[in-house]
Order: sequence, then C-alpha cells, then structure tokens
Amino acid sequence: MNCSFAEFSQALWGHEPFPWQIMLAEIVAREPWPAVVDLPTASGKTACIDIAVYALAAQAHYPLEKRSAPRRIWLVVDRRIVVDEAFRRASELADKLARAEDGPLKEVADRLRDLSGTGRPLSVGRLRGGTLRDDGWARIPSQPAVITSTVDQVGSRLLFRGYGHSLLSAPIFAGLAANDSLIILDEAHCAVPFMQTLQAIRTYRAPAWAEEPLPSPFGFVLMSATPPRGLPSESVFPGLERERALDHPVLHRRLRTSKPAELVFLEPRQVDADPLVIEAAQRAERFVGEGRRRVAIMVNRVRTAREVAAKLQDMSQDRDVVLLTGRIRPLDRDALVEKWISYLKANSPREPERPIVVVATQCLEVGADFSFDALITECASLDALRQRFGRLARLGSDEPAVGAILVRRADIDAKQPDPIYGRSLVDTWKWLQSEATSDLEGRLVVDMGVEALERRIQSVSAEDLASLLAPRSDAPVLLPAHLDLLCQTAPAAHPEPDVSLYLHGQPGPPEVSVVWRSDLPTTDTRQWLEIVALCPPVSGEMLQASLWRVRSWLAEAATVDESGDVEGLQDREGLEENRERFGKRIRPCVVWRGRERSSVVVEAAEILPGDVIVVPAAYGIEWLGQASNGRALGREGLDLFELARVAVGQSAVVRLNEAVLTHWLDCPPLRNLVELAAAPAPLRKEIQDAIQEVLDYHRRDEESPPPPPEWWLQLLDAARDGKMVEHPAGGLILVARTPRRSGAEPDLFADDDDLASAAHRVVALEEHSHLVRRAAEKIAKRCLPVHLQDALALAALWHDAGKLDPRFQVLLHQGDEVAAAGAPVPIAKSPTVPTSPSQRRAIREATGLPENFRHEMLSMDLAQRFAALPSGPSGILADLVLHLVASHHGHARPFAPVVADPSPPPVSGVLAGVEIRLSPEARLESPPACRVDSGIPERFWRLTRRYGWWGLAYLEALLRLADWYASNFVVREGGAS
Repeated sequence: MNCSFAEFSQALWGHEPFPWQIMLAEIVAREPWPAVVDLPTASGKTACIDIAVYALAAQAHYPLEKRSAPRRIWLVVDRRIVVDEAFRRASELADKLARAEDGPLKEVADRLRDLSGTGRPLSVGRLRGGTLRDDGWARIPSQPAVITSTVDQVGSRLLFRGYGHSLLSAPIFAGLAANDSLIILDEAHCAVPFMQTLQAIRTYRAPAWAEEPLPSPFGFVLMSATPPRGLPSESVFPGLERERALDHPVLHRRLRTSKPAELVFLEPRQVDADPLVIEAAQRAERFVGEGRRRVAIMVNRVRTAREVAAKLQDMSQDRDVVLLTGRIRPLDRDALVEKWISYLKANSPREPERPIVVVATQCLEVGADFSFDALITECASLDALRQRFGRLARLGSDEPAVGAILVRRADIDAKQPDPIYGRSLVDTWKWLQSEATSDLEGRLVVDMGVEALERRIQSVSAEDLASLLAPRSDAPVLLPAHLDLLCQTAPAAHPEPDVSLYLHGQPGPPEVSVVWRSDLPTTDTRQWLEIVALCPPVSGEMLQASLWRVRSWLAEAATVDESGDVEGLQDREGLEENRERFGKRIRPCVVWRGRERSSVVVEAAEILPGDVIVVPAAYGIEWLGQASNGRALGREGLDLFELARVAVGQSAVVRLNEAVLTHWLDCPPLRNLVELAAAPAPLRKEIQDAIQEVLDYHRRDEESPPPPPEWWLQLLDAARDGKMVEHPAGGLILVARTPRRSGAEPDLFADDDDLASAAHRVVALEEHSHLVRRAAEKIAKRCLPVHLQDALALAALWHDAGKLDPRFQVLLHQGDEVAAAGAPVPIAKSPTVPTSPSQRRAIREATGLPENFRHEMLSMDLAQRFAALPSGPSGILADLVLHLVASHHGHARPFAPVVADPSPPPVSGVLAGVEIRLSPEARLESPPACRVDSGIPERFWRLTRRYGWWGLAYLEALLRLADWYASNFVVREGGAS
C-alpha cells in the first residue's frame, strides 16, 4: 500500500498519530496481532480500530488463506454506554472513508471496496442488548465492518445463543463472529472469563477439531491498562519498547498531570441518610463554587447515583445536573449525550453557560471520551479507581486536577464482601491510606495521576496487587461436548450449558430487554399480540435490565436498586427475591419472539434470559431505568417506536391512535384525523385529505393549540401515501412504502417475513432464485475457497423450490385459488401478505397447508431428486448443498419441525430449465423431514465434523444472507434482474 499509517491517520483526524500507533500498525499490517496491547489510560487505545482497518486495507489483495487481518473488527467492552461512544467514533471513520475523493483515505477506501465487492468501504454495527443496531455489517459477509459490542452480546453469539434474538438466527451470528473476525477486548481485566472462552474458541477452530476447517482469520487481542502479569514479553505490545512507544509531548502531558485525591472517611449520620450521598453532593457544590465548570461524581450503585442527583437538584438550581447510568434506552441515551457532549468531550469542549455536574455509575469508567475538571468517586477496587481518574483532565492539565475518594465506615466494617468489588474495596482503601501523604491542611491525599499511580503499582507484589483488583472468576472449561449441545439451535438441546458462565464466570445475571408501548390497553390483553406484531420492537426503544429485577417489577415488588452498572455482575438481592417469587403471577406482558412464536404471559417463569418483553407504558419505567427523551409518545412519555424505527433507517411508520397521540389532540385537525382513522372502514382519500389539513395547520395566535412537532409531521408526510393497516386498538397504522436504506437494521425475525416482497411487487420464483444464486456467487467468491463456491451457488438456486407446492402458491396469493391458478408463473414473494399473525393463520388454514409446514424441507427433497448435485467419492459436497437448502431458515440443526402432511398435492414446475414433477405418492415415499431417519440429523453432524462448529454455521450464514441481500437488491434496483 502506498500510504503509511501516519498519513492515513493524519488525513482521518487532522493530527499525527502517537508513536505506539504507528509501531502497532506496522506490525499488524503484515502479521497477526499481539496477544496484549498494554497501554495506560488516555493513551488513545481506541485508535486500535483505525489500525485494524488500515491493516485490513493493507492486506486486501492477499489470498483468503494468507490474510491475517480480519474483515470484521469487534470492539468489546463491558459498559453499555461506552459501546455507544465507540460506535459514534467508528461511524465517523466510516463516513469519512465513504466520502473520500483522494489521498490516503481514498486509497484505503478503494481497497476495502475491492475486498467487499460493494460500494461501501466500511460498515458499522452496534450490539448492546436486545436486537441489534446495524449499518449493514450482518447483511453482506464480505463487507469490512467495525462492530462495537458488550461481552454479553458478542459472547452469546459466538456460543450460538445470541441474546435478544431467535435461535433460528443464532447460526448466522455465530458464523460471522467466529470467522474473519478480530475481537479487541477493551479493558480485558473486566472480562477475564470471556477472555478464557475466546482462547477455547480459538483452539476449537483449529484443524485438530475439523476435517476441513475454513481458511478465514480469527483472533483476539486484550487491550488494557492493567493486563495480567507474567505474560511472555513477545506477546505483549509495546513490551520492551514502551518508552519509545509513549514518547510524545501530548502523551507526556496526559500521563504526567498530577491528580491529587483527598481520602474522605464517612461516619454514619444521626439522621436516616446516606452520608456518601450528602458528602458527594456538598463536595460537588464546593468544587463548583471554586470555579470548576465540569464536575463528575462516580458511584458504585444505581440507587446511589439517583439519590445524589436528586440531592443536588434539591440543593440548588444554578447549575445543571446530569444523571447517566447504563440503565437507559439507546434513543434516550443518544438524546442525553447529544445535549451535553459538546460541553463534556475531552477535545475542544464548548464552555457551558452554567456549571455541569454529571452523576454516573461504572458506565463512564472505560473508554468514554469525557473529561472533567474535578472528580468525586466512591471507593472501589484499584483498577476501577484507575479508570475513573482517567476521566479527570483526560487530555492533561497544567494545573493539578483535584479529586476525592469517599468511603463509608459501614462499607469498611461490613462482614460481607461488597457484591461488586468483594474484599478489594476494603483492601484498596487501606492501601491508599498507606500511600497517602498529608497536605498543609492535614488532609490525606494520594496522587492518582497516570504515571504517579503506575510508579506506586510497580512496587506492589503480584500477590498484594491481586487483592486490590476487582474479583475475577474463571470461566468453566469449554468442552467439545458443550459445543455439540450449543450448536443445536433448532430445536435447542435440553439440558444445555449456561452461556453466562462462559462470559462472566458466575451464574447470571441474565438480562431481558423491555419495550414500552402506549397503545397496549391495560384493560384488555387479547389484542396485544396483534398490536405488537404490526409494530415489532426495534433496538433503539429497548432497555436492558436484570431478569430478576424485571420479574419483581412486573410483580409490583420492586426494591431499592443496589446493583451496579457492569455487565455480568450477579444481582444477588434480585436472585434471592425471585427464588421466592419464581412462578408467581406478574402483570401481563408480551414476550416477543417473532410473529408466530410470541405470547402474552402472566407467570414470572415464562420470561427467560434474553427475551424481549413489551409492556404498556402505563406500567412506568421507575425502578428499571431512566427516560430522558422529550420526543417519546403517549401520556407517560415512554413510547419511542416511531423514532426508533426511523433511527435505524427503516421506512416511516405512524400510528394514528388516540393513546399514542394524546398529548397533541388539542390540535383540531389532528383530533379530526385520529377520529376519522378510528371510524369503521375509512376511505384513503378522506385520510389523505385529513393528513394534509394537519400538515397545513398553523397557530393563529398564542392562545391557539400548537401543531404537533416538526419531526412527527415529517414522519406523517412520509407515510401518508403508504400502506394503511387497521390498528387493533382503534385507528390506523400508516407504513411508508419508501424502501429502507441499504444500511437499515434487518429484522432479526426475518424468517417470519419470507413470504413478503421487499420490492412491493410480486417476485417470481425463477427471478428470486437466480438473484439469490448471483448474490451467493459474489459472496462465495470473496469468502470461500474455490471448491466450495459452486455448492453454495447451487444451494442458492434451489433454496425456495419448495414454494412450488400449490398450497403455498395459494398462500402467497392471500388464499385466492383463482389468482394462484391464473398466475403466469410461480411466485416466491408477494407484496400483499398480511403482517397480522391471525390473518396469516387464517389464510394458511384456508389453503390446507398443515401447521409447521416448511417449504425448505420440500426444497431439499426436490433438490435431492432433480438438481445436478456435486459428485465425489465422499458425497460431502452433495450433503452440503442439501443441508444448506434445508437450513436456510434456521431449521435442520439438527431436526426439522414436526408436521403432519398425510395428503400432499402433486408438485410441478420448471426451475433453471429443470422440469420438476413429483406425484403425491412419490412425496410420501421418503420419510418425512421431521423423522429421525430422514437423513437430516446425520447430515448435520457429518458436516459439523467436516467443517467445524463455526465453519458449518458460516456456510449457512453465507446462503441465508445471500437470500436476504437478493431481496434488498430488488428494492434498490427497482426490480431489475
């Protein structure tokens, strides 16, 4: 490559990179990453994303088997808010590459485009619970991508149990995460068990565990200011060249800034009040009074953060108080950060009109690019304190940056170890006292500056240092037998390993995602499934919370939130509480598992780890998290559906429902529109005229009701000519027909929508089959060795042949037998398939299709009979084609769904010039796909042993993503073949 990393970085960010960044880029541009990147906080470690992208571009023209730079770059950290921060930075990088017209950025962008075969150099994704925020990374497997994620999200996907989405989709994400992937584990001391699991996965991807492992790079690197001691020097960067790597005036300023922190020991107070809450608030007031404009308070419990923020609000109104925890929905968080980031960012912040006090939990410890003038922190383990003080004067200061470390006597004298930090909190406090000196006023002070603290730590023995760090449990040994269980996703094996143990080394805490909707009537749950199915949950409106806490909250038994804000920590109080309440009745909620598999539940035991639950907004959000979005809909201001959908690039949807729009119904034309929408069978012309009146409305004077906000009017305008669907709770749902942008979030339950045409027109089976084959050929050329490419293309051609079943054709024509019989050609997708589960069910029953009928199982049978399958002595490629066809909706791992179809009709048609004719008698000759002797289970295990656990999943993912992409291709090209 012509440009150096220094030139690339200069063009990207407008300043020269640090020496260590240049050194590391030179290494990984030609060879695999080191095991550990050992650098202090504030040294710019997130530039490892830039380095990985540069290395990939440098190796873009290498053969697949020679390339050591993976195309998917995962930045993983155990703080949800930091995931969002890294996502924004990666998005900026991707945008600059996409817009580059010359110079180093253009060279890197063009090389990445050559690697992917798309017009986009780099995609960006974010996994932080619930479903995913996607910018295309999961849709085209050849696409270079940066994905920011929590340990839970990427770890569960690697182990075939992706939290927050269907098991039918799990093999896709397992295949993508474990092939052609680099996992950068930021602050790896936070996630030792996951690090151990990654080591096991790397071992099991090796040739010893597969007859023919796929040649794709996979690696992980630990990025930490406190790496494990005792590692071989050659595996640690920068190792012996540390001094040269950090020799830069900007780094010198950051690392050498003095950060004197006063140690404050808090005795109990006479009144029933938390002394730490009072002291933190008063000390923040003192810092503000001294002229500090940006003050941070970091505490160990969500409850403490809330109380400190409330105390500050009560004390004075002449400064702004910002509460920031990880218990916040992405859209709420984006709104909150967008409001304050310009004042709090480390680089060139704006001067705030009033002082700002940020009250936060552990969510700001790692990676967040915020900087403060003063810091007040609750005592924690040494590694946690080290990270917190990294937010103080992050870019350095000419003057000492002051701080305070507070601890309660009750925490020091407690008989039980701290639930988050164990004994390390007490040991750290005692060590800080031993290292402290008295200032002129007799206060105990410790310099928490980067270099000052590093010098102290170097003199501590390994055994003593271990006692100062947060407790770290080990992951259980991951055995091949465990992987044999986990890779069975359809149906899942029982019993199965607890994935959380391999991510956090301790039982729990399982999480669920919670969505609030204002159009779920609390008086009648019968229509809830229909309502949610018409407007499925979107990632931006989801709040992640402990399963135990959600169960208690739904049982209306929520307690004080004493949990921390770090993924993987056991919610002990919630666990004890739920041992008594497990199985007890709760307020009803929808457990969303796709249109066909969701249910309304009233028992706590029916809510499982990773579930997405939807509740009425009337339940409120207290005890679970914080809401801070002024655009939320409904009386409670908690419903974010329309905003969340648009935020991920999907077409606009507007609910014309009284409960949703209640705040704006004083606006006369809007009230008229809502009433008209609620009338029986409203005419489209009447609705469109009423919409125009809303769009044209302006206030005559100050006493006139205001119109709805501009952002909602834009959505209404976008959806006015779209699809009109009756809202089960009254009103209409308007769905814009504008196709979503290519980077939109795919529906993780996309298999439910296999019938629907994204092109808003009928798509012929022949056309769709050839489009999928073409997409598969392009993907395979870039992602697979040559001898596997034809097998993938053949499977793509035959994947939907089973839709030739005449009953299925009637289904695609909405139950109209005459239309199906008169159609010129068989079709694969229809724009008129209803989204309502009950309507779909009624049409299926009318066609005579049995429950659980799977067209892909018939596709497999037809391919076995009529396709020109690959020949060979072992028959392994023929097996691969048949398995890929059978599994392209996630089934056949290892069994097909049970279905009773005693009287199937004949099947006839032509596919790719091959005449297909199969009589009912011939269809009944072979064992049903759901039978154990069908050959499907044996084929699955034979291929698993051949290509490995993740290799077979990757092959499946390539076909399934080609199928998804082909439909999108029709949209973007206007249906051109």
